[in-house]
Amino acid sequence: MTCQITFLPVGNADSIVIQSNESLVIIDLGKLEILEDWLEKHKVTKINKIYVTHAHSDHFPDLIKLATFLGNWLETNPSTTLTLCLPYLEIQRARNNVIVNRGSFRARLLEDALNRIIKWDDQNEYIQFTPLVSQKEDYIDNFFRVDVLHPTQVYIENHLATTKSKLNEVSAVLLLTYGCFSALFLADIEGTGLTKLLEKYNRSKAFDFIQKVNLVKIPHHGAWPKNGEDLKTLLEFIDPEIAVLSVGSQNNYGHVKPELFNALSNLKNDSSKRLSQFICTEVTRTCKSSASDCSAMKNKGLSSTEKCAGEITIIAEEFGKWKLKTETKHSDVVKKFNYAACTERANLI
Repeated sequence: MTCQITFLPVGNADSIVIQSNESLVIIDLGKLEILEDWLEKHKVTKINKIYVTHAHSDHFPDLIKLATFLGNWLETNPSTTLTLCLPYLEIQRARNNVIVNRGSFRARLLEDALNRIIKWDDQNEYIQFTPLVSQKEDYIDNFFRVDVLHPTQVYIENHLATTKSKLNEVSAVLLLTYGCFSALFLADIEGTGLTKLLEKYNRSKAFDFIQKVNLVKIPHHGAWPKNGEDLKTLLEFIDPEIAVLSVGSQNNYGHVKPELFNALSNLKNDSSKRLSQFICTEVTRTCKSSASDCSAMKNKGLSSTEKCAGEITIIAEEFGKWKLKTETKHSDVVKKFNYAACTERANLI
């Protein structure tokens, strides 16, 4: 028996498919068309649960595209049932947009999408909608289990009431366990959300089962938060064996930040830590350019998209062993770059 975790190459976005013998779970819907193609290619006919970690467009397509996706899914897979975790208050935000912009073409499309979602919710037969808040054993199936570690409902409500624009801080953090294997998916967590998560690791007996993990999905596509020391501490605490970065070559945010690559390199070179590899879906400017050239580029990304590992799949056994499968021949790809961070050649000054 195995569990496969597949990171789709969706640029500076997230779309992750997790499969076991009995379950299929999706984390985030960045570039939904790529996910749809993947599901069709692999002849997937059952989705157990979809987690949307937060409402930013690189993780959540919007309710119009979501309703279209769900409608198409039900049409081609009419006998299946799935559970969908929407971002907190997303229905309320959409309804307010319809009211404010009533009469516009987009408002009509959005209202139609809302009505379809409300109808599915009323029927409660094929699609079940649930909140995405911290609770133990959010999804469990034999050896396969997903827990939501952050945020709590109290944190979400308090946070959004005071800092509505900082959605990354309420992005959901998920822990997958499959027998002795574990993976931590950090979405875009940063700021006070990251601090809260770290505090939970440090003090809460309810989270004693969280120890070291085999795999970590690095948050926010290789950004470096203002509280970067908290991220470093968290990475040291969970002590992963492999780190995956879902990053876009053409992003205009300066990702992957040198500070993030430095933190990963330091962990990899620390003999007391377990990190043996970090790997990116797409090529970053940091791996193709010197520090001075990157500085001159400011936050500008590369001129074209280039796959580094491309689609990344971790095939995990219930006894904790795992192996890596990449779409490209990754070792040959990185040989072409003078400053490949994953091979300790980056110029990160």
